Amino acid sequence: MSDLTYTVSMPFKRKGKDALKDMEFVLALSLDLKWFNPEQAKNILNDAQNSGLLIREGEFVHPSFDISKIEIPSGWKPVIGENKTIIENKTIFDRIIDRIIQGTGIEKRKVIAMINKKQEEFAKQVLIEVSAILIAVENGVMVDDLIDEEYAALTTLSSS
Repeated sequence: MSDLTYTVSMPFKRKGKDALKDMEFVLALSLDLKWFNPEQAKNILNDAQNSGLLIREGEFVHPSFDISKIEIPSGWKPVIGENKTIIENKTIFDRIIDRIIQGTGIEKRKVIAMINKKQEEFAKQVLIEVSAILIAVENGVMVDDLIDEEYAALTTLSSS
């Protein structure tokens, strides 16, 4: 499970709620847990929404996954690099895999096998990220934001 998933899960688990207001989420990460300063906690909130881990409904956010299935190791704390948020260290491919795992509950090994099989079906004529996106879509996992990001990366590659 990713650090961002654990980080997002903790405020909901700690408060025993399915949905939180933005400020509740930020305060849980910064004041209650003392993991981040308020600005970093706001960035985590935004990253989690942009990556599809949090869904906004009105003034509340709630996880897009079942937090009861998330087992956070005892004593775990997020690692954050200098001027980096947790999500910045992951490639598009890694984030697609994480999203498939969260959306389907399929274990990582099997997800990668499914992606490799899709690669073989296309005789490796498409990038692995494209195959991963196709697996996500075939399994009903929302990856629209990652599709846009991958498209931007592909068009940058082709114009170089």
